Amino acid sequence: MKLTKKRTLNHTLNHFNLLSVLCLSLLIVGSLFSGCGQRNAAPDPEFVQVFNPMMAVSSVKEMEEYLDFSVPVLDKDVDRYIVLVIDGYPTMGRIYYADGGVFSIQYGTGDISGIYGGSLEKTEPVNGVKVSYYTYETTRYALWETNGFTYSLTGGIALEEEVAALIP
Repeated sequence: MKLTKKRTLNHTLNHFNLLSVLCLSLLIVGSLFSGCGQRNAAPDPEFVQVFNPMMAVSSVKEMEEYLDFSVPVLDKDVDRYIVLVIDGYPTMGRIYYADGGVFSIQYGTGDISGIYGGSLEKTEPVNGVKVSYYTYETTRYALWETNGFTYSLTGGIALEEEVAALIP
């Protein structure tokens, strides 16, 4: 009689253990799939932080302090001065003029205008530097490289004169 009670008790405990394992498994699987099917769930923007690579500065002097190189400026009204930060390091200076022109300077080579798909109008020397003039839709811009820097200037009808003023 004692043996039968012991077997019944073991059998009951085995069923209890099995049921516990099954319930725990259901809880785990349910938690894994709890987010499925929520296609219209809006993300919580409260925790999203986006780094702004453009740092506004108040003057060309402040821009030069961040960039560690001098930045030529045209003699016309400036709308704003921007320093572009790439990988945590200030790399490019950009000046937005009140008339819509944009001047950019950066160490290195290549097109830094931010305008892609332009058509080459002409290439000519300006003060001993090869300058390429482009058109994209209604926008004219110039690109040149000298002394380890690359430059771009977006402008209007006086683009050639402004380029000449920027190249010493």
